[in-house]
Amino acid sequence: MKKVLKNKISIIVPVYNTSKYLDKCLNCLLNQTYDNLEIIVVEDCSTDNSREVLKKYGKNQKIKIIYNKKNSGLSFSRNIGLKFATGEYIGYIDSDDYVELDYYEKLINSIIKNNSEIAICDMKVIYENNKMEVLSKCCNAKEFNLINIINNGLAASACNKLFKKSIISKYEFEVGKVNEDLAVVIPALVNAKKISYAQTYYYYIQRGGSIQNSGFSDKRFDIFYGVDTTLERIKKHKDYAELKQAIVYNQLIVLLIYVIPNIKSISRRKNVLKKFNQLSQKYNIRQNHYFWNFLEQSGSKHRIYYKMLFKLNCTGHYILANNLINIYNILAKFLKKKDVILTDIDLTKVIKAAKYQQSLPEEKIKVSVIVPNYNYARFMYQRIYSILNQNYKIFELIILDDCSKDDSLAMIDEIKEQISNYVSIKTIYNTTNSGSAFRQWEKGFKIASGDYVWIAEADDYCENTLIKNLIKPILNNKNIVISYSDTAFIDVFGKILIKSIKPEIDINKTKHWDKSFVNNGIKEIHDYSYLNCTIANVSSAIIKKGDYKKYLQTSGSFKQAGDWFFYINVMAKGDIAYTNKVLNYYRLHGDNVSSTMSHQKHIEEIQRIYDYCVEQFKLSKNHQLQMKNRINFLKKSWNLK
Repeated sequence: MKKVLKNKISIIVPVYNTSKYLDKCLNCLLNQTYDNLEIIVVEDCSTDNSREVLKKYGKNQKIKIIYNKKNSGLSFSRNIGLKFATGEYIGYIDSDDYVELDYYEKLINSIIKNNSEIAICDMKVIYENNKMEVLSKCCNAKEFNLINIINNGLAASACNKLFKKSIISKYEFEVGKVNEDLAVVIPALVNAKKISYAQTYYYYIQRGGSIQNSGFSDKRFDIFYGVDTTLERIKKHKDYAELKQAIVYNQLIVLLIYVIPNIKSISRRKNVLKKFNQLSQKYNIRQNHYFWNFLEQSGSKHRIYYKMLFKLNCTGHYILANNLINIYNILAKFLKKKDVILTDIDLTKVIKAAKYQQSLPEEKIKVSVIVPNYNYARFMYQRIYSILNQNYKIFELIILDDCSKDDSLAMIDEIKEQISNYVSIKTIYNTTNSGSAFRQWEKGFKIASGDYVWIAEADDYCENTLIKNLIKPILNNKNIVISYSDTAFIDVFGKILIKSIKPEIDINKTKHWDKSFVNNGIKEIHDYSYLNCTIANVSSAIIKKGDYKKYLQTSGSFKQAGDWFFYINVMAKGDIAYTNKVLNYYRLHGDNVSSTMSHQKHIEEIQRIYDYCVEQFKLSKNHQLQMKNRINFLKKSWNLK
């Protein structure tokens, strides 16, 4: 049932050549759970059939359609829409994007509950060509405050916000300028008495023909006008100096770091660097402390490159800066395989890998591969390929789907049909979502008939030598219950973010993981695994077939530490082997449980594991002191009492 509230919202939708996306955009607005809204569509003389699409909405009482007399641009359309808006609150949505059905209900509720003038939310960026989805947080810092909101790539966007009309109407969008949001939205944020956060998403479509993806033209330099205008409008704010640093970093420095180096024409890039140098002189960008923070977080090779790029460009040596970019781009292309995993996988390559699997000899130690999946269709070819391309013959492949809502089932069925003649494959689909990864693990162990089980999560990836390397120590020691390798972290595009997990798990700097080893499981717990989880990702391990039902059921009661609980209990049943090679790639999406769970809950789960280890494994007073120190360290790091 739709909820009717008294606060009216006007949603302004500029339209230009987006007929392909228009129905989805308007339908998501017409079906909002918040009922007291008007939709103001401003059509800007499209050359496609956008006007034809709009005709069918002409009689809808919620939609007001305004037709511009001539093509006048996004800013003009937004300004016209605002003049016709009768709502107390204003929202903007681009006509090729869409929002969740309770989007405006959550935004307005956030405003009312917090007595704020602006509500903001996160974005999910949909890359149309490769069907990738990336979460972009509206505030990456620990604290939700003005500086941290402004120091974010989404700060200048009008679309992921709901504004009180009186605060967004103070300035008009500048007609004829790109990056038009900047000098309107940021002053609104700075002038707002209070800003609140809403747990919902704006879905931003990245398409080839959009304004932001149409190549580098001189119009991009409008950003300097936008920054100048913004700074003039906020100059009386008490935190002006800090706000200026954040705005210059996110709007200008990011342009130099990420956008200009992608210009393919060397001569064109040289001219752009020259103009950037001239326009940026007054900002003294080399002294921007956000830039230096960025350098500290960059890898050593990238740090040298960025530092030299800034020095050369800022001192007027833009020709040398251009040559530096050329060299960097060549080296980056040459070293691409080391920085990015194989991503260009289609069904043909999956079938080829299945045929390769069929050609391999039978192995003495049988490995069952379990693939738990939920909404990871976009990684399915890549994942199954990485399994079938192993240079060790897998005994069976079992794909478990937990009621995915994307195209997973169709893709899994297609894969099964194409490869079932070459490998043993089973597919099991839940009729209701299990609500827990550990229930799927439990099902996998029950169904598997191999000697060892590899739980290969559907969004991860691996080297083709993973199983063979993990099996090596088992050939000499049948008492090994877990054999695992080093892990790297990748993003949704396969770019390597962290090249090794060793610094993260070796918190006491013991160098225990600097070489491969086999260790008694109880000893491993007593010496290392009692303090923190030392197996980064289940996809990096093969685990001896067994009945682990009671452990997995308890693991399901954790939100964050369930895998740690499971590993230590399996570890205690035998020996553990580690291979000092990065063979597994764990994918981070930005909204993983580990990144969204509250720190307080995380602390509570760690303490729960500690209490269990003390009782179960008879840990000493020294162990308990180490645990206490660890808890205190985390509390201090996370600003918890």
